Amino acid sequence: GPLRLLALELYEKMTAQGVYTNLSTGQERREVPFATHRAATVEMADLDTDYEVVVLDEAQMLADDGRGHAYARALLGTRAATVHACGGAEAEGMLRKIAADCGD
Repeated sequence: GPLRLLALELYEKMTAQGVYTNLSTGQERREVPFATHRAATVEMADLDTDYEVVVLDEAQMLADDGRGHAYARALLGTRAATVHACGGAEAEGMLRKIAADCGD
């Protein structure tokens, strides 16, 4: 789907720039020795590793009946000092509510 292609595109751009990057999607997994970055779909978000920064794109997916739970899991379960949630303007209200509920 389009979100898998987005993860793949990011992986390819980072790799082309010489950044060691892992890729994790439901269809594909590429593990690179010494990787410092990871591109993944929300369903494959790594919730067991500590990160400095996590960027979650397509935040409007929180409202999606089919994938909203995976996005919420990634948003709330990621172990990062800083989380950036990017997406359409329609996501702002949901993100502000979640942040307020979490005390952020």
